[in-house]
Amino acid sequence: MISQIILNGFVLGATIALMAIGFTLIFGILRVVNFWHGEAYMFGAVLIFFLREQHGVNYVLAVAIAVAAVALLGLVSDQTIMRRFRGDLMGGVIATIALYLLFQNGMWYIFGGRPRGVSSVLTGNITILGTSISAGRLLVVIASFIAIAALGLFINRTKLGKKMRAVQQDREAAQIQGINANRIYGLTFAMATGLAALAGALIAPIYAVTPVMGGGPLMLTFIVVIVGGLGSISGAFLASFIIGFQQSFTAAYWGAELSLAVSFGLALLILLVLPRGLRGEE
Repeated sequence: MISQIILNGFVLGATIALMAIGFTLIFGILRVVNFWHGEAYMFGAVLIFFLREQHGVNYVLAVAIAVAAVALLGLVSDQTIMRRFRGDLMGGVIATIALYLLFQNGMWYIFGGRPRGVSSVLTGNITILGTSISAGRLLVVIASFIAIAALGLFINRTKLGKKMRAVQQDREAAQIQGINANRIYGLTFAMATGLAALAGALIAPIYAVTPVMGGGPLMLTFIVVIVGGLGSISGAFLASFIIGFQQSFTAAYWGAELSLAVSFGLALLILLVLPRGLRGEE
């Protein structure tokens, strides 16, 4: 049973990590609290349903299309709406809440409220640590780690990634050096929402797809980025698995209905000891 709980924690932690790292990118570089981040997750899952179940598109191709489409939506929303609220934290919050309501209600009208299922791309189980895990869940973990590793290499090794770090550290100094901050902001929003869409696309064959499925992951994402430290990618990654394991253990022993309350309690305890989170800067 312990092994099963640990494996479930890895699956949940990997999914949250994709969401939380994207959320952290947006906050760290744009200083925007993106309340429609959960809807990017939902869009990824819904697009997988339409592409795979309605049109028979290959799963890998469907994931690529879903991620690209949501990333484009993130880019457009940044360049047309969010750019007007840069430097205005409260205005940005109101704008992202408005987009959250618009996207969720619009998808409810198009998709309907009935939960839908997506056929699994992989069948069968794999035994790890003496415990059986479905191949589909294992795919979520592997794909998430590959995506996170690729993002880390991009940010730390490429010229464009270094420009993103420069804008995060000091936007004015970066602009003096010839870096186009507006372009970096658009790229950041696109990458972040694309990561959230990838999480939804990976999880679609495992859980039911609905227009309101982004609410739970968004709440866990808020907890994770606070525990990890606002603006810290490494902190978000570490906190994702702490909360993922906590959720898995709590659901197994005390019931899923208490999992979120325990997550908030754990976050409060960590912040009492580490007010800036695990890896947050002052």
